[in-house]
Amino acid sequence: MKLLLDEMWTPTIAIELRKRGFDVVAVNEAPYASRYAGVADDTVFARAQEDGRTIVTDNVSDYERARREWESRGAAHCGVVYALDPPFNRHHGDTVIGDMVCSLQHFLSSVEAEREASARAYFLRRAPSE
Repeated sequence: MKLLLDEMWTPTIAIELRKRGFDVVAVNEAPYASRYAGVADDTVFARAQEDGRTIVTDNVSDYERARREWESRGAAHCGVVYALDPPFNRHHGDTVIGDMVCSLQHFLSSVEAEREASARAYFLRRAPSE
């Protein structure tokens, strides 16, 4: 599964997940900003589908609208992962990075990852403590 972190998430999360072998990019990373940054959420959603990426966001209202519109046309999509507060409060700055990295790594490593997010909405849960 390939992920696209929406603009509210720091690219550090994508970088850390790539170090762990996952295909994750962030909207605001320099190589991807020209394609994803500063455009409407429905355009981000459509471009993510073209690129085979599941979106990670906390913007339920806009991405649910885009996802449902996509489905109403009978189009397949890669899904959306919602990382909501609590526990993923993006306003906590760097303190949320570790939780996001661990939780996304746990999700991506699960056998359910493709089934859970593909063509639907998935609500990210905090990774279990080790």
